[in-house]
Amino acid sequence: MIIRELYIKNFGKFSEEHFYFHEGLQTVTGENEFGKSTLHAFIRAMLFGLERGRGRAAAKDDFTRYEPWDNPGYYAGVMRFSCGGKTFRLERNFHPASKRASLICEDDGEELSVEHGDLEMLLGGMTREIFDSTVSVGQLAAKPGQSLSEALENYAANYFTSGGGGFDLAHAFQILQDRKKEAARALREEEEALEKVRGGLDQECGYLERDMDRLKENLKEKQARLAYVRENCRKESKKEPKKGRGRGLLLSGITGALAGAAGLLWSLLAGRQSLSSAFFPVIVTACCLLAAGLLLLAAGAAISRRERKKTAPESRGQNGSPAAEADGTEEENRLLWDMERIRAERKEKEIRRNNLREQWEESGKSGLQIKLEDRIRALTTAEEELKKAAEETGEHTSEMVDRKVSKIVSAVTEGRYPRTEFGRNGRISVWDKERKIPADRLSRGTVEQIYFAVRMAAADMLLEEPMPVILDDVFAFYDDKRLESALKWLSSQKKQVIIFTCHKREEELLRGKTFR
Repeated sequence: MIIRELYIKNFGKFSEEHFYFHEGLQTVTGENEFGKSTLHAFIRAMLFGLERGRGRAAAKDDFTRYEPWDNPGYYAGVMRFSCGGKTFRLERNFHPASKRASLICEDDGEELSVEHGDLEMLLGGMTREIFDSTVSVGQLAAKPGQSLSEALENYAANYFTSGGGGFDLAHAFQILQDRKKEAARALREEEEALEKVRGGLDQECGYLERDMDRLKENLKEKQARLAYVRENCRKESKKEPKKGRGRGLLLSGITGALAGAAGLLWSLLAGRQSLSSAFFPVIVTACCLLAAGLLLLAAGAAISRRERKKTAPESRGQNGSPAAEADGTEEENRLLWDMERIRAERKEKEIRRNNLREQWEESGKSGLQIKLEDRIRALTTAEEELKKAAEETGEHTSEMVDRKVSKIVSAVTEGRYPRTEFGRNGRISVWDKERKIPADRLSRGTVEQIYFAVRMAAADMLLEEPMPVILDDVFAFYDDKRLESALKWLSSQKKQVIIFTCHKREEELLRGKTFR
């Protein structure tokens, strides 16, 4: 891909400005505030679009930063580039109210679709993240980001498995994790449903057991009452009938009546022989005894009649026991019936309780639950195997990156550091033919050169087609000798290189025949 022309209609400080580029190395030199970073941002926005951020992030995003100084409602531009032997015109309007993008092939007039991925196809699948981590280097941003590491992992997976592109390792991990979370969520819902069912069974069993305990206590009370009634009936049946008071009164009445009659008869017989007032008290006493005896006889006869009624055969029960015994038998029968009813009710509840317990035991893992558990285990195994394969392929990729980076660093440093190594812990070291030197002991300029080499090596590995290399004040920490070596290496790559700089060193070096 070669960028031919930038027509900035309205972007940042530029309005109605044209910039033209050619193949090979070239510089855009200007003092501070000239707009070099704005041009860099415009190229990026044309290739990948420009979105307004949300919330607080919108105040510091690129959309707000490069919003036109004049007429912000008109926010647009055009890029002409060649790719695959054809020239294309890409036009964008960034303003949200009138946002649009068009892509036309100027050779045959064919209108392509940015929305349906035609531009992405022309870019060879290059994403914004890969662009920022490889061929696009901003000010003080030489160190690649995490996206470069992920891209290299994907490259390794593609290179060592299918030998082609299209495999996104991070995306594959994400898919496995998402499916695992989905299965775990479904399993959790299934377990909660099972626990809800079991909880209902436990609750119903608890109700039945409380009813059974209540019936058991009620049965104990009935049994105790039955034992009491039976014991009292047994004692009553053994008692002798009490002798009535009527008999005693009858005896006393007969005795008194006889004594009074005898006294009266004696007084009358004696008084005929000798009429004397001395017999008058005896006569009175005899009359009183007779009257008292008769009264006692009457009372005793009445009481005897009542006692005979109480002890009459018709007042006894079927077994010849008294009425009290008949009442006890009736209560005993009622108690026995109640006890039988309680036992039957308790047995029914016990059967229901046992059935619920069997149902609880049978409500184990459902078929869906077992299937989900198997799925989670399978996804976990797949994730572990993919991680293991990624580590193995990553080692091979690391070796490839080491070789490519070493070659670039050696060229830029003119052989001073012929080998660069990347440890598993991410630490970088160089070999100066005598010893390994950790990167943190090197100068800032040398570290910048290593990062530059990493970017260029990654671009060579990840990008299907050569893409323009855009460097924005990248060589600030390079000495003249290292700068000349870097430019010489860039010129040998046969790529379009656009260098934005505020210094004239690059421009002066490019005037020499060495880089033509």
